[in-house]
Amino acid sequence: EESALSIVPKLVSGEWNLLERSGEGNPGRPLFRSRVKAPAPLPLTKLQRSWLKAISADPRFRLFFTDEECRELDQDLKDIQPLFYPEDFSYFDRYSDGDGYTLDSYRQHFKTILEGIRENRILVIDYFSAKNHLTASRYLPCRLEYSAKDDKFRLMAVRVRNDNSLSRLTILNLSRIMRIQDTGLSLEIRPDIDAYLEHSLCQEPVLLEISNERNALERTMLHFACYQKRTEKLGDSGKYLCRIYYSRDVETELLIQILSFGPVVKVLGPDNFLKQVRERVEMQQRLLKMC
Repeated sequence: EESALSIVPKLVSGEWNLLERSGEGNPGRPLFRSRVKAPAPLPLTKLQRSWLKAISADPRFRLFFTDEECRELDQDLKDIQPLFYPEDFSYFDRYSDGDGYTLDSYRQHFKTILEGIRENRILVIDYFSAKNHLTASRYLPCRLEYSAKDDKFRLMAVRVRNDNSLSRLTILNLSRIMRIQDTGLSLEIRPDIDAYLEHSLCQEPVLLEISNERNALERTMLHFACYQKRTEKLGDSGKYLCRIYYSRDVETELLIQILSFGPVVKVLGPDNFLKQVRERVEMQQRLLKMC
């Protein structure tokens, strides 16, 4: 019943209403074309359902869907065994103070930001900065990025002036956003976020000398993958010179990340960055003496 002898007659006769006549061929044989205008969706395999059940348990996955969509998915996959469980993985190189993905406020902020990005809409964001300052400014959300190392989402947004003209690019940690208000105003032109990123970079990159001990080169390249950088080998010394181009908004974060590598990474410049390194190390020494 699944051979051409059985299938073709059913298609040609119209018993299976999948083909329609489209004229005569040569020599006088009828031509047919498909009635199907688009490929029919294929059902998910058991493996695909199992994989979907596994990743849907990740709280970050649910940030991109509404509560109703998540409930429908849970209902559809209720009898499916997940391909893996979150506890099957042990992250030894991730900070433990990641974002609170399950908090209602965080989920609502994430949803508003996604809508703002899709609709090119201006948002008023109350933000608690790293220097403990609470500010309220108008932003045009442009891009979300996720740091696997920090387990945090960041928002790349352009400040919007009172006359709705665009100012400079700002990077905001979602966990530090206190409140978001949708203005309902949309801009017709989308900014070139890559051009803004290029313009926001410091003129002088951070210069790092990376030793080849403890697999330092591979670790630093992976750790600083989100930054624009250039790396070259320093002769036969086994060391490497790395130039990292960064935005002022993430300078403190970059400083802390570099210091976390200890003696395998040496900061060579620029002077203002070196000064911050010394101040940070001296502060740590004072704290240790107090203990």
